This record gives sequence, structure tokens and C-alpha cells, in this order.
Amino acid sequence: MLVSLGGSTDSAAVILPEVTDSTIASVESNAAPVTGLVFDLFGRGGKIDGSTTVTPIQVPDTRQECDAWPLVRVRAPGSGWRVGFAGAHVQAIKLDSIEAMTSTDSAALAVSLAETAATLVNASDPAFRGLPFRVRSAYTFRLDSIHVVIADVVRSVNEEANPRIEHLLMIGEKRAGSIGKYTTGYYSRTAGAEETTQATEVLAAVRIGSSRKPAVVVNIEYDDGRVLGLIERVAPGQWRSLWRSAFTDC
Repeated sequence: MLVSLGGSTDSAAVILPEVTDSTIASVESNAAPVTGLVFDLFGRGGKIDGSTTVTPIQVPDTRQECDAWPLVRVRAPGSGWRVGFAGAHVQAIKLDSIEAMTSTDSAALAVSLAETAATLVNASDPAFRGLPFRVRSAYTFRLDSIHVVIADVVRSVNEEANPRIEHLLMIGEKRAGSIGKYTTGYYSRTAGAEETTQATEVLAAVRIGSSRKPAVVVNIEYDDGRVLGLIERVAPGQWRSLWRSAFTDC
């Protein structure tokens, strides 16, 4: 899998799924094993038209300083791509952002998500209890007759000496045309100091393989590094975090 390094750069990291935290140090200075592969590129808006080949970039051996993935140069056929997959094994799912909705629809979704977040049972810092939730980001998409939402809902303790934040990543489903709330199929909660607490960014949604299994590709940011992950739909109304990459810190 490729992951864009963002900004105006044409470089990308090559994510090797078999590499673990204990072996990541051995791969950074190696040429990425992607010669001859053709990649399809995806963003939150779906598949970027066209495909691309990539060129490995040789980087100095910095294993004593930090852990990173091999790099390649990408000539993308379009802008806005976030991840790439080799071959024709992945299909796109277009995400619609809450920010692009009408004010009425976005407000209704935000209220629904905040109310759902308040009902989820999980241990949390007592300092957050009773505080209101707000939607940091939310995306909706459709799977046949099912509407899906993935959202990062947060609440914060605004103490000047010790600001804290709680992130609640949720995936919910409801049948198309239903006016009820989304039923939660996955959630994870993290909390801590505002500048160090992990936050999850949605990169793309795709269908994988011949089974066309839906999955959301996420970037999980820590204060000192990140991992990539796949949250997959394992059954109707059920999603699971089934894979995470090795941890990189540069």
C-alpha cells in the first residue's frame, strides 16, 4: 500500500503489511519492492482516474535516528489522493463529508452523533463526564441499501494548565430511507493531554478483493509517530480493526 506524504511533494511511503514493530528498522534504507507494479490511487472522494507506476527513492541509512517506511516517487494522474493499492484488487467507495452537507443535514447528523456518543459504555476519565460532545470530522457513504457514517467525536477539558481531550471514533449503520439513528458497529475511545492524545484521520474507504469487503483506511497519529490501519466490515452492522501497520516515528 502507498500512503501520500501530503503537501506538494510527489513522494509516498510504501507500507509493507508483513513488517512489524520489531522489524521496521531493517526496511527503511532498502529499495521498496515495487518495481513493475501499477497502482490505483484513492482519496476520500473515490478513485483517482488513471493509474501510476512508482520509482523507488534511495535514502540514507537513518536507522539509529528513527523508523520509517521505504519511499517512492509518484507521478499521480490527479490530485487529492491519499492511499494507493497495487493491481486491480481494490474498488473505491466515495465519502461525503459533513462539511459538504446542507446546514440542516449537517446539524442533524452532528446532533445524532453526539447523542449516540453519550450512550456508549466504556471507561473514561471522570473529568470528561457530563461535558458536551462535538463532531471533529464525519463522513457518510452507502453500501447498497445501507448508509454508513464514520466520525471522530470529541469533548475537552479546557484547563489552562492541563488541557485534555477525548476522541471517540465511531462507525454506524442504518438502512437507507430510515429516519432513525445510526446503530454503532464499532467505536474506540482515547483520552489524555491535548497535545499527545492519539487522533485518527480517515484516508479513504474501499472494497477489497473478490469478496469486495468494505474497509476504511485510517491514519492513527500519536505525539511521536503514527500507524496505518484497516477497519473492516465483518458482518452486517459489525466493523472491526483487523490490521495495523508497524509504528513509524519519522
